[in-house]
Amino acid sequence: MRTYRLTLSLRADTMRGERRRGSMVDRWLRRICACLSLLLAAGLLAPAADARPIDDIRREGVLRVGVNPNFPPMSSYGDDGQLRGFDVDIARALARRLGVRLQLVPTEAAQRVPFLISGRIDLSLGALTITPERQALIDFTIPVHSEAMGVITTDRVAAESWQDLDRADITLVNMRGNQSVELLREKLPAPQRLLVDGNADTIRAIAQGRADALVENVDFFIGFTRNYPDIGWRVLSDPIFSSLCAVGVEKGNDTLRREVNRQLHAMHVEGEIAGLWQRWYAAEMTVPVPAAEIAAGADGGAAGEGGASGYRFAFGQTFERLPYLLGGALVTLQIAFSAFSIGAVIGLFGALGKQYGGPALRRAIGFYVTFVTNTPALVQIFLLYYALPDMGIMLGSLTAVIIGLALNSGAYLTEIIRSGVASVRRAELDAAIVLGLKPVQILWHVMLPHIMRTIFRPLSNFFVWLVLGSSMAALFGVEELTGRAINISSVNLRTIETFMVVGAIYVVLTLVASGALTLLGRHAFGVGRKAG
Repeated sequence: MRTYRLTLSLRADTMRGERRRGSMVDRWLRRICACLSLLLAAGLLAPAADARPIDDIRREGVLRVGVNPNFPPMSSYGDDGQLRGFDVDIARALARRLGVRLQLVPTEAAQRVPFLISGRIDLSLGALTITPERQALIDFTIPVHSEAMGVITTDRVAAESWQDLDRADITLVNMRGNQSVELLREKLPAPQRLLVDGNADTIRAIAQGRADALVENVDFFIGFTRNYPDIGWRVLSDPIFSSLCAVGVEKGNDTLRREVNRQLHAMHVEGEIAGLWQRWYAAEMTVPVPAAEIAAGADGGAAGEGGASGYRFAFGQTFERLPYLLGGALVTLQIAFSAFSIGAVIGLFGALGKQYGGPALRRAIGFYVTFVTNTPALVQIFLLYYALPDMGIMLGSLTAVIIGLALNSGAYLTEIIRSGVASVRRAELDAAIVLGLKPVQILWHVMLPHIMRTIFRPLSNFFVWLVLGSSMAALFGVEELTGRAINISSVNLRTIETFMVVGAIYVVLTLVASGALTLLGRHAFGVGRKAG
């Protein structure tokens, strides 16, 4: 009779689930559409940032200049915690000549154009090369310095010229947002690519054997090789090309651009720029700035490239790369699912060990949980990815990210699952033992269903967090959704549009994941079902 009533109850639940399924799907679709509409409206209705003309800057008394905080000797933090370097001295000289106070804003390479567009900074330094793509979005002053692109490699690589690197067995490392990234796709199409987010990371990747060479301005990067004196560093003799770097100014801000041009012209003529370059590089510029370029700034320079101040949205180039972004979304799900699955196994055994293990086992698990939950997941992945190679253990970027997130998840899931284990009543376990069930059968048929009903919602929320948290993999060169978005925005410079689209994709991923987990919990474990 009891079995009969249970069967009727399950059939009734199934019929109610079928009736609710249509309304549930509609509800989730409405939520997705609403979130997408909000994201689109936020982008389209957001006011364009107004450029601050020179009069406003002088009236407020502050000039905001973006410099790269990880780019010695151009700019980096000194032992006193203050920014120092060639770019910093240029910014100080400009502020002094304009009669205002200087505010330095740390600005990574990929942030130089977006920070100008969004009005976070008035001027952008950081070896900002003049390119047509950037000129479509921002204006430039006269050149400050030149850069000659060459090759930094090691004695492990058989190459005498940059053309010798055009092989499939070569991996080139570079920074996202640098002009050389796209240039090398044309000049050297055969090698593999590794994109990182910090200048020092490029040299570290070569030293650890993750990459074979860096093609960039040798002057800017050679200083990092001193951190690895045991590596046989080489600089190939033939440069690929040279270009000019200037100060970036927000589009249409001609009053500021002209005034900065006049000051830069004076600094060139008076030898101040050459003296600063000699101070920080202990050598003259490999390719001097042409005299005609310097002379153009004498009266403020020609009119800007045109275009009103402020930003104009254009999603076309981002939508063209939508298949590439969706491929990154699959990698994101792969990372989240793999880390969650491994972490759940760790968490299950950790919970059982803390609940039923001996004192030594409980202390060991407690130490693991305490250490992991009190340090950021990003730090843990950094240790796996960058510290282990010095111990002879080389993990790929994707592997390091998955292992790091799995170990991090295991600690948190240990506590989540332990709460479920503790909720299993002793009477149920005693009844299972009386019935003669083996330990594995007790775990599978008695404990697990009860535990899952208790903790399914926290587990679902944690999985959604992993989907979002996997974005940190971009810092290690993994081309998941955020990593691919950074790559795209570094090329098309449409950071706002690219990340609005990426935000919409994340919304869809998390809502679909939440909906799927809700259905799974209801039908597999009876989570959320009403009695009756």
